[in-house]
Amino acid sequence: MLETDKECLMRNKSIYNSGDYFVYMSWDKCYVFERKTGNFVRQISQFGQGPNDYQYTVRVLSGDEGQICLEGNKQFLFFNLDGILSHKTKFFAYYFIAYENLYVRYVHNTMGNSTIRIAFHDRKTGEIIDSIPNCRFYKGRSYDIGYDFSFHTFNNFLFYKDIYCDTLYQIKDFSLHPRYIFNTGGRTVPYESQIEGRVDIDAMMAGRENDRYSKYIVVNGFFESTNFLIFTFDYRNRLYPVVFNKSETENNLHIMPPIPLPITYLRDGPSIIPLFGFENDLDGGLPFWPQQMISDNEAMCVYTAEELLELDASKITDENLKNILKILKEDDNPVVAIVTLKE
Repeated sequence: MLETDKECLMRNKSIYNSGDYFVYMSWDKCYVFERKTGNFVRQISQFGQGPNDYQYTVRVLSGDEGQICLEGNKQFLFFNLDGILSHKTKFFAYYFIAYENLYVRYVHNTMGNSTIRIAFHDRKTGEIIDSIPNCRFYKGRSYDIGYDFSFHTFNNFLFYKDIYCDTLYQIKDFSLHPRYIFNTGGRTVPYESQIEGRVDIDAMMAGRENDRYSKYIVVNGFFESTNFLIFTFDYRNRLYPVVFNKSETENNLHIMPPIPLPITYLRDGPSIIPLFGFENDLDGGLPFWPQQMISDNEAMCVYTAEELLELDASKITDENLKNILKILKEDDNPVVAIVTLKE
C-alpha cells in the first residue's frame, strides 16, 4: 500500500518504479514513495511559475540516474529522486526516453509534413544531434495523439514500434533494424490509409462491422522480459492481450480472451478499461497486466483501493493481501503489485 496522507493524496494510477522508489505523477503533483514500505518520502518541486517550478509533469526516466522530468517555463527540469535539480535543457516535446547518453524522441507528425520520425537529443543541451527520417506525409489535416508509437528497453537495447507497421525495430547506430515481424498480412494498415489522417485511423481501430477499416489489426504496447514479449493488439473494437514465449519453438504465441473497448477509448483517448491480463488463480487476487517492467524479469501493476475492495475476501489465500484488505479504505491511495515472471 502507498501511504495515504493529506500531503500525498493521489487521483489516478500514474505510478512508476525507479530503483528503490515509486514515483507518482499527475499534471500538478509529483510524489516519491519508498518501494519496500510504501511510505511517502517527498514531493518533487511544486506546481507554479517560480524559477524551478513546473507547469507540467512529463515522465520518470528509469535506469541508474532515476531522474524525474518536469516542464517549467518552456524548459525541461530534471530532478534526482532526492528532490535536487540536476540540470535543465531546452524544451523539445513530451514523448521521449532516456537511452545511453541521449534522449530519444518520437516526433509526432501533427501537420503531415514532418521530415523526422525519431530524433536524438543531446542530454545537456536538448539539441538534435541525429535523426531517423519520416516517410509518411499528408496534406489537409492535422492531429496530435500520444498513442501511435511505443518505446521499450530490454537487455540494454532500445526498441521502437510504430502503430501502423507490423514490425518491431531495434534502434541502433541512429537507424532502425527489424527484430520481430508480426505478419499481419492483409490486416496491416495500408499506406494510403495512414496518410488520410487520424480520423480515419480511429475508424479503422474501432473496427465497426460496416466500416471499410474493420479488417485491420493494430499491434502496440510492448513489455519484454528474459523469456517473454508481452503486448496487445486492437481488432474490431476489442483489445487482445498476447504473450510470445521466446524460449519455445512451437505454439509460442498465446492470445488471451479479448476485452471489449469502451466507445470513448479511441476517439477521446483511453478511458477506464476493465482489468485484464493473466488470470490470478494462485491467491484469489486480481488479474495482472504489466504497467511497467522494472527489471529484466519483474513487472509491476497498480490497483485502486476500490478495485481491491471488490474482491471476495473468503477466496484470498495470500496473507499479505489479506492484511492489506483489513485496513484498506475506499479513499486510500493505490496499491502496487510486483510479480516475478517465470524463468
